Parts: sequence; structure tokens; C-alpha cells
Amino acid sequence: MLRKLIITVFAFLGAIPAFAHTTQFSAGQAAKGQAQPVLRLMNDREFAAFLVRLDSDLVHSQQQLEKMDVRSLTLDAQDKRDLERSYSQCLQSLDDTRDEIQKLSQKQTLKLDLYLLIDLNDLARTLDAMDEVLLNPATVSGTAGAQKSLNYAREVLNIDGALATEISAFQHHFIAFTGVVDATLEQSDPDATLPESQK
Repeated sequence: MLRKLIITVFAFLGAIPAFAHTTQFSAGQAAKGQAQPVLRLMNDREFAAFLVRLDSDLVHSQQQLEKMDVRSLTLDAQDKRDLERSYSQCLQSLDDTRDEIQKLSQKQTLKLDLYLLIDLNDLARTLDAMDEVLLNPATVSGTAGAQKSLNYAREVLNIDGALATEISAFQHHFIAFTGVVDATLEQSDPDATLPESQK
């Protein structure tokens, strides 16, 4: 049952891109990336340090977003609603993600890892949605307003880029963790390795 749930979750998460942007690597970086193992399970100390670093990054991101005066941008009614909605969703996603980090810092479970992964992917999508509105300066009245909108878009892109590495590292940890859980379940259930005809 747990195996089917994990497979379903991966199929779902694989169908939804975590990031709308793509990163180009140089040949040297690609070769270096291939030499490193893709999946890596963090030990308890590394995981605790990762959660502290991620939480600190989220606090910094939240402070940057809260400094933005998105209501001062002169947009048409629909774009203004879209921007305000995506802005409040970003702040809510940051709060939700930080709540999951606090729970995980008490105890790591597969379920809490999954919730954090979902929240991180949701945060990435909301940042992309906000950036999409901000990157359309044609909807902003005046040159100063368009410049302000582009500056905000650059800040959101920087936030998204800074979190991308952390999200990727956590995705790799999560997949490795599910592999460990799955292997443990298989060891505790000797019938799991038998073909259906022998059960």
C-alpha cells in the first residue's frame, strides 16, 4: 500500500514542473554534475543543518517580498487582482513551508517530508505566477511604473533562484529516503519479494 502511494506521489510530482525556468550548464559543470551521485540521503546532522538553512532562506525571502509595495503599481483591474492574489499566495506558501520545517525539525517522517516537498513546489509555482504578472510591464502605466515592476520581477526571480538549489537538494533527499523506507518494508515483509504465483 505504501509503495503504491509513493509511486502515485512521484507520478503526480513528475507531471508538475517544480520550476518554470531552466538552467543552462556549461560542459564543465555538466561533467562535474555527472560525476556526483544524484540521490543522496542526508544524515540527521546534515538534515538538521539543511532545515535551519532553508528556514533562514525562507525568512529572508519573506522579508524581501514584504518590502515590495505591489499595490503602488498602476495596473489594469484584472492584472492588479492577479498580482495581489499571487503576492498573498506567495506569503501564505512561505508560512506553510516554514510550518512544515518546524514539524520536521522535531521528527522526520516520510509523510512530513512529502508535505514539505509539496509546499516547496507550491511556493515555486506561486513565485512563478507572481513573476509572470510583474514581467509584463506593458500592463503598467508609465515608464517609472514599468521599471518598478521589472525591478520587483528581478527580486522575485532572485528569490526563486536562491530557493531552487535547496528545493532540488530536498527532492533528492526525499527520493533517497523513500528508497530506504521501501527497502526496510521489503526486509520486514519476506513475502513481498516472492512472485505472485508463490504467495
